[in-house]
Amino acid sequence: MKSKKNSLILFLFAGYFLFAQSTDRAIGSWSGKLSIPNGPTVTLLMHFKVTNELLSGTFDIPEQAVKTWSMDATVSKDSLFVDFSTRLGKGAAYKGRFAADNSMIDGKWFFGNGDSRPLTLLPTTAQYVQKSNLHPQFEGYKIVKLIKSTPTKDQQNTGTCWSHATTSFIEAEAIRLGKKPVVLSPMFFVVPTYLNKAEHYIRMQGKQVFDEGGLTFNVLKAYKEYGAIPEEIYNGKTDNSAIHDHFKMETEATSKVNHYLETGRGIMTPEEYRQSIAATVYKTIPKAPENFNYQGKNYTPKSFAKENIGINPDDYVEITSYTHHPFYSKFVLEMPSNWNNDLYLNVPLNDFETIVDEALLNNYSVCWDGDIHEGFTNGFCKLSNDTQITQQSRQAAFDNYTTQDDHNMHIIGIAEDTEGKRFYILKNSSSMSDCGGYVYMSKEYLLLKTISVMVNKEAIPKEILNKGKIKL
Repeated sequence: MKSKKNSLILFLFAGYFLFAQSTDRAIGSWSGKLSIPNGPTVTLLMHFKVTNELLSGTFDIPEQAVKTWSMDATVSKDSLFVDFSTRLGKGAAYKGRFAADNSMIDGKWFFGNGDSRPLTLLPTTAQYVQKSNLHPQFEGYKIVKLIKSTPTKDQQNTGTCWSHATTSFIEAEAIRLGKKPVVLSPMFFVVPTYLNKAEHYIRMQGKQVFDEGGLTFNVLKAYKEYGAIPEEIYNGKTDNSAIHDHFKMETEATSKVNHYLETGRGIMTPEEYRQSIAATVYKTIPKAPENFNYQGKNYTPKSFAKENIGINPDDYVEITSYTHHPFYSKFVLEMPSNWNNDLYLNVPLNDFETIVDEALLNNYSVCWDGDIHEGFTNGFCKLSNDTQITQQSRQAAFDNYTTQDDHNMHIIGIAEDTEGKRFYILKNSSSMSDCGGYVYMSKEYLLLKTISVMVNKEAIPKEILNKGKIKL
């Protein structure tokens, strides 16, 4: 019996040794040039590491501002297989063979449409570093107004700009109220929002969007119900050395909610599916602590919010400007992300601009929701043709989908160029299009591409409230 046990141990050890030996060949970074059919030639950087005896990988495409996207990879003896389908579409993959001396990997890239291109990977120390604007002062611009706020945030590979922007807004509001600056965890608000959205999606029988996106309302609702927690106590990661990447979580959760739609008739319960979806989320975003110690004092998230933040979520209003609803009234803005049917105050465009400017000049920062499909690059949001924006052109852009709800940022100031043209200073949580950190947005861009802004109701000029007989 002892000899059989020893043989089994040797067999398992040998198997592990061979696995480790083949996997080790991939560890590190590799680079190659990929020629896209009828398109450009791009740089592909692949990075591999072993964590808990499992091979994992990320990839960068600098020319397309792709940074640390996850990929599935396996190594078998002298061959490498990488599956990019979850990120780049069905069938996107790479298959290659290691050279005997590990000096290269010779293989092919498969596009998923039957087409393929040769791709040779070489070991590299090159790193793709996205540009970040980490100071609000841009060369050639004069700052007219800058509201005190916390450092910029990074949403990394997640769709949580809404939570990062609104969390930054809440931090600035706390400072305005005289509280000591504190950096809050945006991910604390993501989990309850995601679970509520999943339940709503199931109750609506799939007749709405289910993804990781959200709105300022969602953060305020989570804050009101659960409080807040400092980032240093809870960062929303299971691995502190990793970056935030929610793609697999979202894919698995989407599959799960759709499974309930297809198979749950007559048997599913909210308790069961919320628990099941929460288990999926917690694999990526761990459960937050119910009690914690911060600067020598014990708190719950609600007691921390009450003592260290002090805002009233009911004091904030989302403002927009569209002609398909009456001005000086509230309405449910028709866009997929407004899954909870929240209300927006509708005002004429001139009043909209006045509210933003007067809020900032009176130390109230502004949370921004809008479109970045056009003119969003290298730290600026500027239209290619800065013609005068009218109520009609703004409405047309919303009606024909050239202005959509696809990003959230936090406005903290006003700047001017050498000609006296107005720009708004925003904190951005995404490095996409080399716009990480601070962003300057032209007045024309703001008027055309903004879906809505959120402000404290005290920031709205009294003459506008009186003129429209608005009751908040």
